[in-house]
Amino acid sequence: MEAELAELIHSSRDMLSANEASDLLEFIEARQYALAIEALCGILVDEEKHVTPDLYSRIHSLVDSLDGVDPYVLERVRAVVRHH
Repeated sequence: MEAELAELIHSSRDMLSANEASDLLEFIEARQYALAIEALCGILVDEEKHVTPDLYSRIHSLVDSLDGVDPYVLERVRAVVRHH
């Protein structure tokens, strides 16, 4: 789980500030996986980032394997997926 989340953050680094990426990686290192994925989703939605169907699929897969993630978070990300 840690490796998958870290890879997701790494592959999204073009959309994240250095501080955002650092904060997310700190959550992962502290094994706060649900918090990390919720924070990432919040950044993507609040800052109107370009969420591709592939990125959404990766986030969805991680959320499915985690306990305690607010389902509303995933719905918010799905609403901003861009297909172009």
